[in-house]
Amino acid sequence: MEERKQVVITKIQEKQVLLYMEGDTLFDVLTGEDDSPETVSVGDIYVGKIQNIVYNINAAFVEVKPGALCYLPLWECQEGPPQCGDELIVQVKKTAVKSKRAVVTRHIEVAGRFAVISTKNSEKGISKKIQSEEAQSRLSDLLREFEEEEYGIILRTNAEKADEDEVRKECQALLSDIYEILEKGQYMTCFSLLRKEEIFYRKYLNSCRISELDRIITDDEEVYRELEPLYGAKIQFYRDDSCSLDHLLGISSKLKNGLEKRVWLKSGANLVIEPTEALTVIDVNTGKAIEGKRNKETTFFKINCEGAREAARQIRLRNLSGIIVIDFIDMQKKENQEKLMALLRKLLERDPTRANVIDITKLGLVEITRMKKNRPLWEVFSSF
Repeated sequence: MEERKQVVITKIQEKQVLLYMEGDTLFDVLTGEDDSPETVSVGDIYVGKIQNIVYNINAAFVEVKPGALCYLPLWECQEGPPQCGDELIVQVKKTAVKSKRAVVTRHIEVAGRFAVISTKNSEKGISKKIQSEEAQSRLSDLLREFEEEEYGIILRTNAEKADEDEVRKECQALLSDIYEILEKGQYMTCFSLLRKEEIFYRKYLNSCRISELDRIITDDEEVYRELEPLYGAKIQFYRDDSCSLDHLLGISSKLKNGLEKRVWLKSGANLVIEPTEALTVIDVNTGKAIEGKRNKETTFFKINCEGAREAARQIRLRNLSGIIVIDFIDMQKKENQEKLMALLRKLLERDPTRANVIDITKLGLVEITRMKKNRPLWEVFSSF
């Protein structure tokens, strides 16, 4: 029997939180951004002003609202040499991390449930996750209606089973939004917010393959009323004063485990997860898993596979990003090393945030990079 796949929206420590779970196992944790004046949210579109240009790092620093300076790569300023004081339309691409500024881009992008429109290029395409040839053919025909559009359109996984008319109308509406933003932005004053990104839980649900979710459950009546017209019977409202949703699903205890340095595996082995300033190191240890085992190579392979599955989950749960290095247990057989790498790549393909296995070094360390989208779990919840 397959484990139930569900999205949970509730409050933990006074923070509104979205969680994705399969059975009792927690994979994704997202929260909204805080409301401090300097905070900017990924997806927001502003009229910003260039305050500083640093040529040795090929960057301009753009102020999008008072006190909020963001990093903009100079190669995106293609109209001509940028000047301090120039005003331009930018979109927040990455949030600030510790001493690093938030990153903005000039390539504006807007997303809906079925499509993403981008000003970066004029390419039209379909999500690689849509495997059905019938769906690919049908959606390709639909995209031909937009061939003359100057902006790119990518149809998302939710478009696969959606009504064609709904997809078409959303594409038209998103294109109208883009044109309006770019037109309006030419006349708006500096620091104007041209478009506020959708709230984090709607953005996450837009990126999900809704047909594969068993349910969306929330104990927030306002959220339920907002989402019910969109998701119908798929969304449930939880109301039980004797047992909170947190207690029912053991959410706080699962989040607490996500802050621990050591993660135990069923075999008796464990992972040690150490975030540093430059990268995150995940060490796979045999622990008690090799006691009484004679065939060490087979045992090491099994532990490494178990460790790979848990490491991929912990990367998502903790929202680790940047460079991640996994130190697996040394194996002698090249065949086992190749199988392990293939498994790890397959596991990371399921991650909603882009993650790539780069290589395995001569010392047996596996290098991974993962895009920065949201704050890591330890930064959101410092303790329980």
